[in-house]
Amino acid sequence: MTGASRLLGRLAFALALLVAACSVPISYYDATTYRNLTDLKVDATLLVASFDTKPVADNEGGITDVTTKLLKAYEYEKGKGKPNSDTVTQIEKIKGLFDGNVSDYRSGAKLGPKFFREASVQLGQAFDIAISTESLKNKDKQ
Repeated sequence: MTGASRLLGRLAFALALLVAACSVPISYYDATTYRNLTDLKVDATLLVASFDTKPVADNEGGITDVTTKLLKAYEYEKGKGKPNSDTVTQIEKIKGLFDGNVSDYRSGAKLGPKFFREASVQLGQAFDIAISTESLKNKDKQ
């Protein structure tokens, strides 16, 4: 699979994330979710962008850290129940994008000198959708 087709696949994945965001049951804004997503966006996108220039061994600690934070965010969202299924789905898709980037990185395949920088942009866009979805939720919890 070429680097361009991988990027197209990831773009399609991000588009599916957007579609999932459109079918939102009523749920309420959660400042913890917003903070988790914004913090994770920075950590994950910076890490993935570094894959173009750093050897795998130098990034294993960061990969473990971001993976753990993604799993914690997923469990937190899942614990809020069905009305929050949109955010759970979005985090699953974000984790899938991240895991795909890590897999490509660890494989050592030559994907182009800026492949992971572009992949980090797409990952950031997926986070932006989830962050936007959270910020648009009802803030008047009764």
